[in-house]
Amino acid sequence: MEEKIESGTIMISVRLNKEVKSDAEALFSELGMNMTTAINVFLRRCLMENKIPFEVGLQRSDAEGHAAIQKLLGMFKGGPELTVDKFLEYKRAEKELER
Repeated sequence: MEEKIESGTIMISVRLNKEVKSDAEALFSELGMNMTTAINVFLRRCLMENKIPFEVGLQRSDAEGHAAIQKLLGMFKGGPELTVDKFLEYKRAEKELER
C-alpha cells in the first residue's frame, strides 16, 4: 500500500522476514545508509540500467543442465549424434592445442 507524504515522495510498505530485515539493516548501517536509502539506491540503479542490476534465474539440476545442452547440441552442427561428453572432449582437446 502506498501513502503520499510531503515533498513529492511516497511511502511504501513491504513485508519482510524479521531476520532478513535485521541483517539488511545491519549491513546498510555499516555502509552508512538506512533501509530507505538502500532501497532508493537499488531502484535508481534499476532505472539507470533499465534492468534488475543482478542476475535473476533458476538453478538447474545437473540432469536438467545436461538435457538442455544435449538439446542445443542437436540443433547445431553434429546433429543429435553429438553427445555432451563428445562435445566436452572436443573442447578439452581444442584447449590443449591452444597451449
